[in-house]
Amino acid sequence: MTDNIVLPPHSIEAEQSVLGGLMLDDGSDRCLKVFSSLRAESFYSRQHKIIYEELRSLARQQKPIDLLTVSDSLESKGELESVGGFGYLAELQKSTPSAANIVNYANIVRDRAMKRYGIEKANKITELFYANDGMTAEQKYEAAQAIFTQMSDHAQTGTRRGLRSFGEVMDDWMLDLDKRFSTSGEARGLSSGIPSLDRMLSPKGLVKGSLFVIGARPKMGKTTLYSQMAINCAVREKKPALLFSLEMPDDQILEKLVGQKSGVNPNIFYLNTSDDEEYQGDYDADFSKAMNTASRLRELDLLYIDDTPGLSLAHIVAESRKVKRQKGSVGMVLVDYLTLMTAEKADRNDLAYGMITKGLKNLAKELGCVVVLLTQLNRELEKRVNKRPLPSDSRDTGQIEQDCDYWVGIHREGAFDESLNQEETELLLRLNRHGKTGVIFCQQRDGAIYDLDQVAARQEREQREQLKQQINKKGGF
Repeated sequence: MTDNIVLPPHSIEAEQSVLGGLMLDDGSDRCLKVFSSLRAESFYSRQHKIIYEELRSLARQQKPIDLLTVSDSLESKGELESVGGFGYLAELQKSTPSAANIVNYANIVRDRAMKRYGIEKANKITELFYANDGMTAEQKYEAAQAIFTQMSDHAQTGTRRGLRSFGEVMDDWMLDLDKRFSTSGEARGLSSGIPSLDRMLSPKGLVKGSLFVIGARPKMGKTTLYSQMAINCAVREKKPALLFSLEMPDDQILEKLVGQKSGVNPNIFYLNTSDDEEYQGDYDADFSKAMNTASRLRELDLLYIDDTPGLSLAHIVAESRKVKRQKGSVGMVLVDYLTLMTAEKADRNDLAYGMITKGLKNLAKELGCVVVLLTQLNRELEKRVNKRPLPSDSRDTGQIEQDCDYWVGIHREGAFDESLNQEETELLLRLNRHGKTGVIFCQQRDGAIYDLDQVAARQEREQREQLKQQINKKGGF
């Protein structure tokens, strides 16, 4: 009977070699790599878990790791005998084939741990579908998708969901801290692609796990900012940007992306060569520049577009999880726009759309990305003297203010006064849970947003306002 017992995947020999190698090779780069890739739960043997945790504890305290220090530390905690005593520690050190290979041994231990974790999660999925718990098949599929995402995260980072001790969280935080101050800056927040906005968001940037809401009336530039943030995410941050567009078809989104990145007006794709004399600039050179940009974006393979009509939250979640599994990470999920999405049935629209904003916020946390959500604003704001948008102007949902981490309104005074410069734009950072708020001055030109000298732009607007007030006084208004 015992011959038929199937044990979970593990390698006692590899675990022993890792522990012995760490005691022989204290302080080396190889040891640091092992400590960053393995956690105590990666070990199958309980006694090996205890020993490894003690080795990590000594390393964190910057104490030497050798046979005597480890045995003494375990004995002071009353755990030496439970792990086999001094003799077993000595045997671990003696039987290690080569301390130079501990990273390879650690990879074997991690591989077996990942397989055990996969079996555990697969069993959970099986139990999920057998359970009579009132969930629909669709809900169970979504729950299974979430479990697959957890498995993918575990494969990439070794982290698990659920309650974790302060020490476990701190270990991960220390690793993130090292990455944050490295040249790659991998663990820092994302950038928006608008330098002045990024300076206002510094030092944290767009914090991963955040919901970033862009609100404006039609024709203000919501989609322009949305696509510019996507390009920046893919080109500068080197992370996948997923654009879900319910308003524009995918080919128009592509043209907008190419135009923004190349600096060429997307209208060039609609001009015939016979109309060459009407084009402002070198038509052939600009067309070639745009096509070269399109080719580079294609090779980059980090921009995804989905123009499925009436997108639902479940569709966005499923597609985003799929890219996370394929690419290992997601930088931004961008949705244009909220009230065109298919909402769940609810007593009121604000409750239905509130469920979507909550779901998108949860998706941002689950994938460790930034979700950018566009929303239309009520036309009532146009009746105000000051037409600059506020979060409370969001149409059909008041939940946005509670769920979002950032809220940016877009305002063009020229949209209400044809005598003004139509390119002048204000990005109004009204809400920021992680730092400052304020106004960013920029220009919209040829379907792209360009930064301005903030001091000069502010002074120009203040002077114009003062002049306007003087003229109104003289006119008796």
